Amino acid sequence: MTEKTAARRAVAALCALSLAALALPETASAQPLRDNSYAIDLFQGPILAPLRVTGIAGAYAAYAEGIAGMVANAAAPALREPFSTSWLEVDVAASISIPIELFENNDFDNSGDIDLDYSNFVYLTLGGQLQAGDVGVGVNAELQRYRLTDADGATTTVVIGKYHFLGGLRLLGDSLVVGAGARAVTLGLGAEGTNLTIAGVAPELGVLVRPDWASYRLGATFRWPVNGGRLLGAGVTRDERGVRRGGGLVLPNEVVLPWELEVGLAVQVGPRPLNPAWIDPRAQERELRQAIARRRATREARRAAELRGIGDPEERAARARAFAQERAREDAADARELAAGPAVLKRERRARYWNWPREHLLITAELLVTGDVSSGVSLTRFLAQNQPGSASVVGTSGAHVSFSPRFGIETEPIPGRVHTRFGSYYEPNRRGHVGRQHFTFGADVRVLSTSLWGLIPETAFTLQASMDFAPRYDSVSAGIGVWH
Repeated sequence: MTEKTAARRAVAALCALSLAALALPETASAQPLRDNSYAIDLFQGPILAPLRVTGIAGAYAAYAEGIAGMVANAAAPALREPFSTSWLEVDVAASISIPIELFENNDFDNSGDIDLDYSNFVYLTLGGQLQAGDVGVGVNAELQRYRLTDADGATTTVVIGKYHFLGGLRLLGDSLVVGAGARAVTLGLGAEGTNLTIAGVAPELGVLVRPDWASYRLGATFRWPVNGGRLLGAGVTRDERGVRRGGGLVLPNEVVLPWELEVGLAVQVGPRPLNPAWIDPRAQERELRQAIARRRATREARRAAELRGIGDPEERAARARAFAQERAREDAADARELAAGPAVLKRERRARYWNWPREHLLITAELLVTGDVSSGVSLTRFLAQNQPGSASVVGTSGAHVSFSPRFGIETEPIPGRVHTRFGSYYEPNRRGHVGRQHFTFGADVRVLSTSLWGLIPETAFTLQASMDFAPRYDSVSAGIGVWH
């Protein structure tokens, strides 16, 4: 054997050993679903969120406005939006998205394989918030309903619910907003003869830094992991080995929504302000009352000084009677001003908002860090565990911490009529392989203004759309929103 041949064989052997070493962690840790000693990793790779959040690729933690902000920052309920004009604000929002599959792309969990039919699903979000001065509370629910059909025609319905129960507080004027609350998850699984449910809850904290009139914001949220216990309900059986099953599937010991750390930055360029100082209506009305009181005191001081300078008692009495008539007219005018003051001031606050220029370029960026899950299996692999050739093995999802950088741009190319968004985010592969890059788009088109025959204040409505494209995945959603 020549030295050159020996060298080639040595290199080949070294390469083979290297490849075996790279493959060893997965094969050594990955075990088939023979028993219940595993967890479903509820990591969500593709973004399913309110349309505005999806349009800028989920990079919303530092912007965090509106009810939609609760999915990205726990401080969102206390954040006053620029169009907020009342001390007590109540807001509700609801949307339903029915993603439209354009191509045969069903690799929802980025496993490399085409999954069961994940195109047949509905995303529903419903939320509400109450703001009173510096305090805000909010609730937001996201429901994802999937209807999956396998090659044999068997149908499984999966309903995932994610809920945020949050409270927040404005500090230092508007410069600092903090929030805390709970994140809950539910998972329902229905198949022939099977109806199973699981639920869990854990805390979350959020903070938002937005100095008045500055052109930037910083936001961060940490969410503790939500660990749900066993799937409970009708249809649970045990086989001869004591393994719990439901609908023919080996059930997990728990369902885990991993911990998350979301950190973001938002910068706005253009004449439109990003962080206008919020005008507290009660403080503004108090200033009006104080101004009227000071004006009244000044008038009384002037009258008293004038009366003291009149030596003739009769002339002083006549002047006092004239002052009394004058005071009655002025007090009536003050009372009218005080009565009309709140409405007048509110119109001024509204005009302040609507008179701001519309042109702006909002740039957002963030990093979403998702924790690991011990002995994890993705939801897709769990559902496909009985399919031929499926890789439903323990440890194939969430073995490592995942990182998802995100970037978004929002602007208004036709002021007052059209909002557009663009973004991109990296979806990590929870199996430890290379992930995939997503590109998102979104738009709002103002279509009409109505008061619904006087039932609501005059409101402008928009048609909304968002799109998310990646290798082996695409989604197009539509909805209706309110124009601000």
